[in-house]
Amino acid sequence: MPREHRIAAIVSTFNPPHDLPDRIANVAQQVDLVIVVDDGSPKDPSDVLQRIEAKGGKAIRLPFNAGIAAALNAGINHAIHHASPDWFVTLDQDSEMSQGYVEAALATADRARSAGIEVGFIAAESINGHIGLVRDPGADFPEAFDPLQSGCVIPAETFRRVGLLDEDLFIDAVDSDFTMRVRQQGLRVLMGKGCDLTHTVGEARPMTILGWHVTLRGKKNYVHYHAPFRVYYIARNGVILVKRYLLSDPVWVAKRLYTEIIQHIVRLVYGPHRRQHLRAFLNGVRDGLRGHLGRIDDSLAAKLTVSPSPHDDESVGLK
Repeated sequence: MPREHRIAAIVSTFNPPHDLPDRIANVAQQVDLVIVVDDGSPKDPSDVLQRIEAKGGKAIRLPFNAGIAAALNAGINHAIHHASPDWFVTLDQDSEMSQGYVEAALATADRARSAGIEVGFIAAESINGHIGLVRDPGADFPEAFDPLQSGCVIPAETFRRVGLLDEDLFIDAVDSDFTMRVRQQGLRVLMGKGCDLTHTVGEARPMTILGWHVTLRGKKNYVHYHAPFRVYYIARNGVILVKRYLLSDPVWVAKRLYTEIIQHIVRLVYGPHRRQHLRAFLNGVRDGLRGHLGRIDDSLAAKLTVSPSPHDDESVGLK
């Protein structure tokens, strides 16, 4: 059955995994066009990208690592100029949409518009089966509190009104910033009823104190690990968001800041590589206060380098 709307999925990737073409094939079942943007992978992604194109996707390679916002913007611009889609779906390489995800998101948008609501975009209702936080519990059309970029279903009109993603943030909080800009235009950011996203939220590593694996009520605890360079961006861009939106939405800023502070404390007290994480956090806060944006300084990145981990290639993640 022909779709009423033309829909393009934009997938950002960095050192794409071998099984990405299979996930792209699944995405293609729900949309009209899939554009995969490689964000300057240091490992040659040619084989994976060729297999993606063999499955009907369009692959774009950026000449250098420019960040998640730049990668997604490149895909969005390509789609606008070559296909003029009505809707966009943005995805990370480690995300998978539930069956019927896009259809359910569009149905939510249609119902909201019928109720007189101006829709900015539709976000996942749940991630890995867990319902996301909302600003207005119990509302007929719950508004997402701070939705993940991956899995967002965005009308083209929103980009025309709000603009694209802020490339100066590079990675982390790019989605939060876009959400706030959408809200400042009087648009709503709604949870898509029945939209579940499977997404990797960081490598689980043991929570330890002096070598002891913290155990509470007989259950071993773990820390969701991010590489130190990611902690730099999380801290820096968190400060940037406070500076940008504290006056316009102090409650949202305070709640988001509280959550991030707790995560930093857990990371610094219980996680591995505490010295590098502390250095990343302090430098991130400093640069945020100074308004220094863009890619992390190469010399600082070198100082934050730790032994390789399965999730150290994280320049496509946002949260």
